[in-house]
Amino acid sequence: MQLSVIVPTYNRSASLTKTLECLQRQVVPSNFDWEVVVVDNNSQDDTELRVDALARRLKVPLRYVRETSQGASYARNRGIAEARANILAFTDDDVRPDPDWVRLLYSTFEKYSCDAVAGKIELEWHCLRPKWLTDDLLGFLAQINYGSKECVLLNEETSPFGPNMAFKRSVFEHIGGFDTGLGPKGKSLSRGEEPELFHRFLSAGLRAIYQPKALVYHVVDVRQVRKSFFRSVHFLAGKDRGSRLVNSRAKELLGVPLYLVPQLGRSLVIFLYTAMTAGYRYSLRKEMTAWYFFGLILGCNERYRSVRRVVS
Repeated sequence: MQLSVIVPTYNRSASLTKTLECLQRQVVPSNFDWEVVVVDNNSQDDTELRVDALARRLKVPLRYVRETSQGASYARNRGIAEARANILAFTDDDVRPDPDWVRLLYSTFEKYSCDAVAGKIELEWHCLRPKWLTDDLLGFLAQINYGSKECVLLNEETSPFGPNMAFKRSVFEHIGGFDTGLGPKGKSLSRGEEPELFHRFLSAGLRAIYQPKALVYHVVDVRQVRKSFFRSVHFLAGKDRGSRLVNSRAKELLGVPLYLVPQLGRSLVIFLYTAMTAGYRYSLRKEMTAWYFFGLILGCNERYRSVRRVVS
């Protein structure tokens, strides 16, 4: 088998059905051997029934597995274990792949003999875009655009992203799977599993290619088109980093490196200045930075307290 598409899902049976129908419409050579693996991460809706019904009428082999450990990273790791191919492509249950998506991912591996391929992600809107949602914030809704040309991805700032990425199986055999301490879990907005994996990927000397023609559309969740969503994402990102931050050289108070305090202060001053001079419509990005430092400090303190409990 040449390629497996892994689709983690959680309580989105209607949207998942549309994703699977897009995969059914993929244009691939007649002798191309591939499959789709749906990993149900404890859905309470009719996901299993819908996948079973689709499996009976879709041309591409479709398999359903259930992962009971909650979290996108657990689901992806289960998909890796269940998939049969040597190239593993990932997408999500709220994504609409272009008809040439599978073919272009696979041909990019063949063209460059690379270890991973990341594609372009555009947003599909079913709600009005608010004026405060500036272009620099769209990446937090999963938009990925690293340009119009194929290129090598050289750092974590250009990490592959969950709705549109593919790896050779040997990558996971070499560096391990997704960190189960990171990533969404149920309704949690925690993230960071893809950059963490890509950090290990690059550290191992592996090579990834960006293929802009391998395009998918990510459906914008109306619940995420709120300022509270962007605040929460940054707060949780800081908290996750703080829980893992170890810096023995820095002076600390209750586990919090003291250099973080002035950084938080500066971020608050910049946010307030921007809000007063440009208005709250344009200050969200600065406010998100302040929330990140709040989370970072809290994460450091929680790590400190957890260590103290273990020692005592």
